[in-house]
Amino acid sequence: MANKTIDMNLSIVDAFKKSFPDLDIKTPTWAVAGVTAEFRKLQVGEIVLFPIGSYNYQTIRSTPGTSMVPEVLNEGRQWKTKLDKDNKSVAVLRIA
Repeated sequence: MANKTIDMNLSIVDAFKKSFPDLDIKTPTWAVAGVTAEFRKLQVGEIVLFPIGSYNYQTIRSTPGTSMVPEVLNEGRQWKTKLDKDNKSVAVLRIA
């Protein structure tokens, strides 16, 4: 199933652009797979939104330091998360 970009407020893009002005940030998509799978398929500049009602907040926040350790150490991948109140979700941006 492909990620969906419909029915969302794009204020999270502006919030990330303030923190990362040199990064080419793409339009967010809604998560449809597991947390680790969504993290793995993100490219630099992509944002995925995890709806609070469908995903565990603690799992999303801890994924880079647990499930994604090989990618962090071997490839230098990095992500930033923000609570997106407008979309009632946790937004994850891949920054490296």
